[in-house]
Amino acid sequence: MRHSLFLSLCLLMGGSFMAAAQQAVDLGQVSLSKWKIGTGNYSGIAPMGDGRYAVVSDKEPADGFFVFRIDQNATTGQVASVYLEGFYGNSRPQTDAQGHSVRDCEGVAYFPSARTVFISGEGDQKILEYDLKGQPTGRQLNVPAIFGRERIVDNYGFEALSYSPETHRFWTTTESTLPADGYASGPLHPGEQNLLRLQSFDDNLQPVAQYPYRMDRGKSEDFGKIYAFGVPALTALPDGRLLVLEREADVSNGYMSSEVICKLFIINPRESWQIDSSADLRNIDSNRFPVKTLLARWVTKLTLFNLSFANYEGMCLGRVLNDGRQTLLLISDSQGGFGVGPVSLKDYIRVLILP
Repeated sequence: MRHSLFLSLCLLMGGSFMAAAQQAVDLGQVSLSKWKIGTGNYSGIAPMGDGRYAVVSDKEPADGFFVFRIDQNATTGQVASVYLEGFYGNSRPQTDAQGHSVRDCEGVAYFPSARTVFISGEGDQKILEYDLKGQPTGRQLNVPAIFGRERIVDNYGFEALSYSPETHRFWTTTESTLPADGYASGPLHPGEQNLLRLQSFDDNLQPVAQYPYRMDRGKSEDFGKIYAFGVPALTALPDGRLLVLEREADVSNGYMSSEVICKLFIINPRESWQIDSSADLRNIDSNRFPVKTLLARWVTKLTLFNLSFANYEGMCLGRVLNDGRQTLLLISDSQGGFGVGPVSLKDYIRVLILP
C-alpha cells in the first residue's frame, strides 16, 4: 500500500511539473522546392553531426537513405539552406511490383559509436543497420515478437525511430494500436483511443524496456477517403524524455477540405510503469500511462485559399541556437508531389524551438 501511494505521489508531482512546461515556438514550414530539392516520400530524419542529416523515403527503388545538409540561422533557428548530398542505398534491394523497396523505409536513426544508420521498415517490421554507403551490415535491433509483421494492422507498423547518444537508447513504436491491444482508431472503429507500446533498445541492440502510451482521441465521424491517425515520429532527448508526434490526416473525397492535425507532446517514460509483451493495455490503470504535456499543435489544409497541407512523418533535433535553445526539425511526405499543378502536394521542412 505504501509503495502504491509513493508511486502515485511521484506521478502527481511529475504531472504538475510537466503541466507547467512552456509551449514550443513554431517557426512555420518552408517548401523544400525553395532549394530545388525534388519531391519525395520523406518519412524520417536523423542528425548525423555537422549539419548533416540522414533522411529516408518510403517509396525508393532501394532501401537506404539520403543525406541532406541543412543550415539553420544560429540566432533565429530558421532554415537558411538545404543541400542534397546524395542517396546511399542497398546495391541488392528487394523490390515489389511497382519497383519500390519491400522494406518500406519509415524511420531512421544515426548510431555514432559505430558510424552506422539504422532504418525501420514497415514492410518487414525490422530495424536494420546500414553502413554510410547504404549497405546492410547484417545487424539489426532484436525486436520483440509482439511487433512482428503478422501482428500489426496493415500499414500501421514501425514508423518512428530515434537514438540518443547521451542515454544510449534507441526508441520506436508502431504507428497505431496492435491487434493484441484493441482496435486502431479510424472509420471502422470510430472514437477508439489508440494504445501503443514504446520500446527501447540498448547499444547492444537488445530490448531494454517497454512502456504504454495512450494517444488523444481522433475524430469519430465524417471521415474522408483516406484517414491516417497515429504516431509517425519520436525524438529521444538527452535527459531521457521523449517527444511524441501525434498526427491525424484526413483526405476528403474531393481532396479539397483535406487537413492534417499535428500535436507534439513531451513525456518522461520513467514516470510511468514498465510493461512486458504479455500486458493487456486495455486493462492498465490510467495512472500507469506517462503524463503527456502538449508543446505544440498545428493544422495544415488543402482548400481553395489554403494549400498548406503537409503530412509530417519525420522529426529530429536540429541545431542549438546561440542562446542555448534547442530546435526541432520536421519533414513531410508529399507522396511524390501527389496532385496536379497548383494543388499538388509539397515536401515541407518545419522548425520548432523547444521550451
